[in-house]
Amino acid sequence: MGAGKAKHPPAWTRYFRRLWRPFLNKVEKARIVASIAEQEKQTTGEIHVHVVAWAGHEGILALARRKFIELGLQQTEHRNGVLILVSHLDHQFAIWGDEVLHDRAGQLLWEHAREALIAHFAERRYAEGIEACVREIGSELTLYFPKATGAGLNQLPDEISESG
Repeated sequence: MGAGKAKHPPAWTRYFRRLWRPFLNKVEKARIVASIAEQEKQTTGEIHVHVVAWAGHEGILALARRKFIELGLQQTEHRNGVLILVSHLDHQFAIWGDEVLHDRAGQLLWEHAREALIAHFAERRYAEGIEACVREIGSELTLYFPKATGAGLNQLPDEISESG
């Protein structure tokens, strides 16, 4: 028998550490909210980020569709709301947009936004990935739903919402 220090903690300790440590800290949340606000200055579109611990049995896309409706994103004036849903403990995400936005921008928008998330998430840079995704979506929203000059109306709060 031998004794020694393991190079990496056992997998179960990483799991429990994630339960006690927040997925995004206050500084990261503030950066993401600022990124959302910056993008929404240029478009009538609405971007919302929601974080859950587990996607559950219904699946990440079904959860995203349900949360999209619960959060009222389908009630935007131009039907151009977007939800970025991250399920951090089971390493899943979904990007759900309203029908009018999808009809105008097409599947390419979602693929670019997805790639922005995956590239950063693979390196465990979660906040940076969400910011990149927000910028990608914002640039497309600006193309299809530009904001007229002036202050404009922010229909939904830019805050990050969370649920269990």
